[in-house]
Amino acid sequence: MFRSLRVIHKWIGLFACLFLMLISVTGFLLAFKSKFAWLRPEAMDGQEISSPGEVVSIEQVYEAALGAGYAELSEPGDIDRLEYRPKNNMFKVTSKDGYREVQVDGATGEVLSRGQRNDQLTEDLHDLSWFSDPLHDWVLPAVGVGLFTLSVTGVFMFSTPIYRRWKFKKKQAADQAGSSE
Repeated sequence: MFRSLRVIHKWIGLFACLFLMLISVTGFLLAFKSKFAWLRPEAMDGQEISSPGEVVSIEQVYEAALGAGYAELSEPGDIDRLEYRPKNNMFKVTSKDGYREVQVDGATGEVLSRGQRNDQLTEDLHDLSWFSDPLHDWVLPAVGVGLFTLSVTGVFMFSTPIYRRWKFKKKQAADQAGSSE
């Protein structure tokens, strides 16, 4: 049985390590995405406003973002997400494709920044959705099950020799105690 566990552990580990390397590198990058400007564009500050009524309309944000010059953001259907950041008085508009971002001033409706969202690319690589939906839906959970199996078999393979040595020493001590009587 111990040999079978080693074989299972070895093959699951070999298969899972390919994904684990990718997941670990992208996980590191995602953990520090705010530290690397090349991963996520820095949030720009829009002009200050004195009341929420001064914030530009969504229509103006759409016009500014769609007119920013990105082919990936040329029509309303290209927009994946539109966020308003009250702290910065700025809208972030991200594209569905191409990982583009346009930041629009909440007071004037002017484009503050245009950039590449490499953190979204990194996240898609991290959860395997960049490769294909079936890979994300089926292989990623399989890697999780594989990791659990590696953990269980690893603990078993680590603890079995320790348990056997303990049991052997206990038996030896009992035998010595029995023979000295």
